[in-house]
Amino acid sequence: MIRVLGVRLVVSYDGTAFAGWQRQVAQRTVQEVLEGAIARITGEPLTIRGCSRTDSGVHAHGQVVAFDTERDISPHAWVRGLNSQLPDDVAVRSAEPCEPGYQPRYDACGKTYRYLLHLSATRDPMLRHRAWHLGPRMARPLPGHLGRPENRTRLEHWLDLDAMEDAAKRMEGKHDFDAFRSIRDDRINSVRHLRHVRLVRGWMQPDLVALEVRGTAFMQHMVRIIAGTLVDVGRERMTPDDVSALLALEKNRHAAGQTAPPHGLHLLNIELGRIALEAELAAQTDQG
Repeated sequence: MIRVLGVRLVVSYDGTAFAGWQRQVAQRTVQEVLEGAIARITGEPLTIRGCSRTDSGVHAHGQVVAFDTERDISPHAWVRGLNSQLPDDVAVRSAEPCEPGYQPRYDACGKTYRYLLHLSATRDPMLRHRAWHLGPRMARPLPGHLGRPENRTRLEHWLDLDAMEDAAKRMEGKHDFDAFRSIRDDRINSVRHLRHVRLVRGWMQPDLVALEVRGTAFMQHMVRIIAGTLVDVGRERMTPDDVSALLALEKNRHAAGQTAPPHGLHLLNIELGRIALEAELAAQTDQG
């Protein structure tokens, strides 16, 4: 009898040259590249199961992937072997055994994203694939000489960060985020729980602002629309009260802010354990 083994990987990738995670005809995708590398080691045809379907241009530091194989290979050998087969813009960070057929998508109980904003009069070539550059044309209006690019010497001169933090705080908790998803997302339930939505000023360098969003689940383009809406608040085109109305009353995608470009978005990590938690709760119910 053939023994089938499950393998779970944590994968990082630079999304710049990919047409997203999911396999597509005549497109370079992360799924296709990973499946090719695994197949070259195992000699088996296979389909890998990813936890998050990142869009074209979106980066990941902690994507979770699983697959089944008949090859009995140690975790260390999987990491070393796959990284020897993968291109420079994809890397396997860790490997471990899991149950055959394991679906990481159903085991996720939380995800954390970071969106980077670059606030500066000039572009930074080192950030062109990592952060959304918001230069003079995207800045908040300021009176007189303060509105000139050379006089915007503080982050607060570019965007109203206090108003953005107020609006971000209002997004925390359980809300209907119908206005914060792509019009192509047709899921019936648009209620999501965001554990935190926070701005980090001067993240890694003085002219960067990081938006960090942690929640139980997300919809298509949700974090990018949150980022775009907060930027519109910072530009004084929307108010924190407008954001509250979108969560409570309006629920209109066209009333929310713009969809931020994909290259500023980074999937940081995925929290696992939902399957075990549900099994534990079911056992407690049976005992009761």
